[in-house]
Amino acid sequence: MKALTASQQKLLKVFHLITASLWLSSVIALAFFPLISSSSATGDEIYMYNLAYHFIDMYLLTPAAVLTLATGLIYSLFTKWGFFRHGWIVYKWVVSLLIVVTGTAYFGPTVTELLGIADAKRIAALQDPRYMQGHAISLYAAIVNSFLLVVAVIVSVYKPWKNLGK
Repeated sequence: MKALTASQQKLLKVFHLITASLWLSSVIALAFFPLISSSSATGDEIYMYNLAYHFIDMYLLTPAAVLTLATGLIYSLFTKWGFFRHGWIVYKWVVSLLIVVTGTAYFGPTVTELLGIADAKRIAALQDPRYMQGHAISLYAAIVNSFLLVVAVIVSVYKPWKNLGK
C-alpha cells in the first residue's frame, strides 16, 4: 500500500489527536456526572441529567471513539507503525476495541434504557432497581474507561515495548 506523505501524516495526527481528546474528555465528563445527580431534587432534574448524559455518550463520545479508531486504522495501514510492530500500539488497539465493543454492545443501550426509565418514572426512577444498577454500572464503566484511555495517552507518549519484532 502507498504510504502517506509527511504532510498527510501530520494532518492525520492532528485529526487523531482531536478525536482522541474529545473521546477522553467525554469519558472523564461522564465519570464526574454522577456528582451532579446526587443533588437532584426533582424528577425533571433526573430526566435532564440522563438526557445530558445520553447526549454526551451518543453524540460526542461515540463519534469521537469511532473516528479515533478510524484514524488509528489509517495510521496502521498507511504508515510504518503497522498493527503489531510495537507493543504500545497493540495496547492501544486492544484497549480501544475493548472500550468501543463493550460500549456499543452494553453501555450505550444501558444509557438509553436509563433515559427511558427517567423519562417514564422521573423521581421514582431512584427507587427502580434497574435504574440504580445501570446508574452504578455507568459510573464504574466511565471511571475504568477514563483510566484505560489516560494510560493509552501515556503509552502513546512514552512508547514502552517499542519494537516487538526485533
